[in-house]
Amino acid sequence: MKLKKLSALFLSAALCVCGTGIFSSCGKKNNEEKPREEESVAVREAGNFITLSAVDSYHKKAVNDSGMSGTGGRIHLHSAAAADMVKDDGNKFTFDAGHAEKLGEFHVWNYNAAGNTGTGLKEISVYLSEDNVTYEKFGDFVLARASGEEGIAATDLEDGSYIDFGGKSARYIRIEAKSNYGGNGYGLSEVRLFRYKQPIREGENISASPIERYINGKWSAKAEDYNLTNGAGLSFPVTENSVHDNDPAHMLTKDASAIGFTLDLKGEYPVNKVAIWNYNDPDHLDYGLNRIRVRVSDDSNSWKAMGTYDLQKAEGDEKMAPSLVADLGNVQAHYVQIEIISNYGGEMAGLSAAEAFLGDGWYCDAAPDYTAMLSSYSGWAGADGIYTVNLDGKDYDETRKEEDKKTFFVFSDTIVSEVDPVTKLRKTVYMPNNTSALLTGGKASVKNISFVYPSNTKECANIRPDPLESSTANAKKHKYYWLGDTFVVGEKLYVYALKIDTVDPAETGYSFAQTGVDLACYDIVNGEVDYSSLRLINDTQGRLCDVSDKSSRFYFGGAVFQSTESAGAINPDGYTYVYGYNDVHNKGRKLIAARVKGSVEDFSSYEYLASDGSWTNSVPSEFMYLADDVAPECSVSQIQTGENRGKFIFVNSHITNSPTIKASVSDAPYHKFTDKTTIFSYDDCTALPGTGNNTYNAKAHPALSSANELIVSYNINGNDAFTYADIYRPRFLRLAVVAKGNK
Repeated sequence: MKLKKLSALFLSAALCVCGTGIFSSCGKKNNEEKPREEESVAVREAGNFITLSAVDSYHKKAVNDSGMSGTGGRIHLHSAAAADMVKDDGNKFTFDAGHAEKLGEFHVWNYNAAGNTGTGLKEISVYLSEDNVTYEKFGDFVLARASGEEGIAATDLEDGSYIDFGGKSARYIRIEAKSNYGGNGYGLSEVRLFRYKQPIREGENISASPIERYINGKWSAKAEDYNLTNGAGLSFPVTENSVHDNDPAHMLTKDASAIGFTLDLKGEYPVNKVAIWNYNDPDHLDYGLNRIRVRVSDDSNSWKAMGTYDLQKAEGDEKMAPSLVADLGNVQAHYVQIEIISNYGGEMAGLSAAEAFLGDGWYCDAAPDYTAMLSSYSGWAGADGIYTVNLDGKDYDETRKEEDKKTFFVFSDTIVSEVDPVTKLRKTVYMPNNTSALLTGGKASVKNISFVYPSNTKECANIRPDPLESSTANAKKHKYYWLGDTFVVGEKLYVYALKIDTVDPAETGYSFAQTGVDLACYDIVNGEVDYSSLRLINDTQGRLCDVSDKSSRFYFGGAVFQSTESAGAINPDGYTYVYGYNDVHNKGRKLIAARVKGSVEDFSSYEYLASDGSWTNSVPSEFMYLADDVAPECSVSQIQTGENRGKFIFVNSHITNSPTIKASVSDAPYHKFTDKTTIFSYDDCTALPGTGNNTYNAKAHPALSSANELIVSYNINGNDAFTYADIYRPRFLRLAVVAKGNK
């Protein structure tokens, strides 16, 4: 892992007076003589969605997604249909997380039946339990009343906040209603629970889990496997100085021959320390580990040893201090493994707990609200090929009001379907080849995003080739467009349109092949996209794509960077840079660049970067390769803050279909990108139902990002995407810096 340079690029302002990072919150602005020091702010996100069940099956509609608009999000909406809710004469509702967890955010959609919202809960007490026998009161709350309108957001608490368990360890949650809003009985629409997610701040313990995935059709994590990471038995709040009890129900054992114990940190973080509490059951102290090796990994396949350690044998104390606190020196890791070398002679090997702690540097983890925004149970219900642009043409604008921000999305193959919210199975499927959406307000929101897609199944897409051309393999079908990057020039919105042909899979292994690139254009009128204004600028001379030489084909349109004043570029040179890839036989896919200073519609004025570093108006015999092992879709973005302000970061999936996202940096948009670093490796595919699940086409979205972060997306597809609704849709990550201090 080439971490040194990228780590330096990501140092935050709080780590030094002058931020040296790619996303540091200080740095020279155009009108500043000296960089300013700013407060370091810790990002707070909801953790992973935890599926709840109702202890009383009569209450199942409060947790089975009936009436919800999508899967696993805190921003989803609920219907006003009473049939989608639970109403009971009793005032107690108990929910089971399936295992003890560090509990985080708990969101409530109160009873929302039109004309009967008085049944909704008002004053409540919330209790937590490990065993559904002994409960501890967490607190008293007043829930907000629902409106009875169709499509309500989480109503949560009367004061506008929500219940946050803050990392308390429990398995069961009980709500006891003290009053309602005057109706008959007690009702709820839905509740959703999320795993605790630490503030992204130096010194915080990282909320981890065991490995969670399907292995041979079975879920890998058993309830007891969470004992290592769920905080059960540890003094609260959890720190490296917490003490552990001697109750074996709060510990984890494995066969003594097992490889070890693995923590999934649920993101790529700088890990400063790991604390380990040895097995502390007074009756089986010999299960405790004697000698261990601590290893870290980005992907749970390739491991790096950090050190070998001896653990002191536990004594069965009721309050046991950590057996080891190992300094890992801010190593970047997604997984931490405690490898068993030996134990104290028992037939089993065990630990009480293990906790990893944040260091300083960059991190990459889930941005769940954006992921939830593109999970839908009706209409537009999944796609790939996602690109974004703000309609004012600027990724970053400090003067722009958040409510005025309008972000345009384009997608390629899209699934339009109805989905059963309980089973998550699709009922009907129609697939346009491309669609779009508009998000207003600058934040992920189900209410504020509107999708545009053809309702007539004869119309295959929003943007179609003109003239239509018959496909090679099936004369009854036509060639179609997937969509490349999108950008704005003045009052024009442009999209590179990638022409796709249906071909014989015996030739290429796929039933499709790209044969060309055109440019689509919409007018922007009064800040809105005028869809009726669509026109195509066809590339008839092979300036954007040439597949005639099977040993060296090229395709442009996979990424765009506008180095222009109107786009808000730092030190602009007036060019629009268009990136693509050269598919070279036996050498893989290489990043290539073209540029244009005049009209982007004039393909004859495009210049290409040749292998000798010169720009030429003619397609060169050999391109300059700016990066290796690239995917067709990618991104080039400009660093906004810190001493590296004005440099460039390239984000892509490593080798197209791969679980690994790489980032690399360059001094100029036409220089080679170096210091390639793994920023995230995801295992979503193994945590979803279905076969053949795969991930691809990661890229950054400056249009969705603040100046101190990059929002990154990647796509998931699979053999059963037309069956299971949660496979085929984008997922989002946040690439940023860990905040400094203990605030």
